[in-house]
Amino acid sequence: MNKFQNSKEFLSAIEYLNNKNFNEAFKIINSVSHKYPNDQIILKMFASIYFNNSEWEKAISYYKKILIFEKDKFKILLNIGVSLFKLGKINDSIKVFKDSIKSNPNFDLAYDNLGISYLEIAKLNEAIKNFSLALEINKNNLNAQRNLINLLSLFKPTENYNNFLIKLDKEISNLKKDLNIKNLVEEKNIKIILNKGINLINKLEKDITFNETQLFIKNSKNLNCQRHFKVFNKFNIIPKFCFNCYKIQINLINVVDLIKLSFLFKNIKLKNNNTRKCIVEIRNQISGNYKGYIYCDGIEEAKNILEIISKEIKKVNLVDASINIKHGCSEFYKPYPKFEKVNLNNKQEMKYNEKWEAKEKLIDNEEPSRDSIDKKIWVATLKEVGLSDILIVNNWLNYADIIGDYSYKKYFIEKKYSPYMKKILLNQIEFRKTNQ
Repeated sequence: MNKFQNSKEFLSAIEYLNNKNFNEAFKIINSVSHKYPNDQIILKMFASIYFNNSEWEKAISYYKKILIFEKDKFKILLNIGVSLFKLGKINDSIKVFKDSIKSNPNFDLAYDNLGISYLEIAKLNEAIKNFSLALEINKNNLNAQRNLINLLSLFKPTENYNNFLIKLDKEISNLKKDLNIKNLVEEKNIKIILNKGINLINKLEKDITFNETQLFIKNSKNLNCQRHFKVFNKFNIIPKFCFNCYKIQINLINVVDLIKLSFLFKNIKLKNNNTRKCIVEIRNQISGNYKGYIYCDGIEEAKNILEIISKEIKKVNLVDASINIKHGCSEFYKPYPKFEKVNLNNKQEMKYNEKWEAKEKLIDNEEPSRDSIDKKIWVATLKEVGLSDILIVNNWLNYADIIGDYSYKKYFIEKKYSPYMKKILLNQIEFRKTNQ
């Protein structure tokens, strides 16, 4: 043990690191670093602090210094790869994750992160291969499991992988063809597909953890909502993009109608293949339990889709469904009540404040620029029913059961218990029941 590890500064720094107080830890390490030049522990601490503070370039610099003497190089290489990914250097991150795997071929986290990097640039076969390898090494890697299940909603592998999730997804995807089902939206066919799908999952000896509650059908256009909320949360302003963003919102009163709507969303053909989703509401104190959304570019497109979806909803007999056009996201309404109001003549009460553009640029400047080979490629969701759909619907059934909506019992033989739904609704069960 060296002198630094015997010092009170070391103990204080460790305590701060354990409590995730990285700024205070940095002050201590920085103040004593000149006393212990090139000390391995100090270099590791610097690397950890920079990594956790998202200072990726500095983190990489210190991790490279550590590599010289580090025995378990695969762990350091993983962190370098993650840092490169965060910097938008996707192909460089792929090379480093591969080096991590060479250093330790049984390191499941490296395979999982390698899969994420391949997914970012739409090398989907390679992504599936590496998520599968991560699970082969560690069947309890829930992140790799979730990544693989989500990916199977975008892409079906062309190779045969010895992975139970891939095999199960294929079985579920083939149900429509095997059962000779022509119209997927008919209530009797929805019942057959879901009961068969849930039964296949229940027959498994292996457990599947999938904590998704939103069933998306995405196109290949990036709405960039994460960026827009970053602008809003930091400056309390509405991004310019959001002023032309409208959505059709459909409110439903029971889980069976939500399921029917999700199947309708998969089946319906829209000119621009607009992104849509069905959800159970889990945000605390947000009213309405079951909702569907279709995202639109401008008020005219929203009005056209409203007309189309209104007719389709009548065909599937949704009970007391309400449908309307909403402007942007509901989080914007409290600070900006005028933004909530939608005028169908396209003359909205609230207009974008051009002075906000400078603040938006500050957020955009925080994002690292990417070379063309590293650009993210967005992939549209497949329209067929797969494993992710069945697992999400199963979570919906658990949600319904918890809040006392037993409408599903007329249609579904059984469900698989979801401890996640019980946990997430723990403090809002009574509120949700009043929304029934």
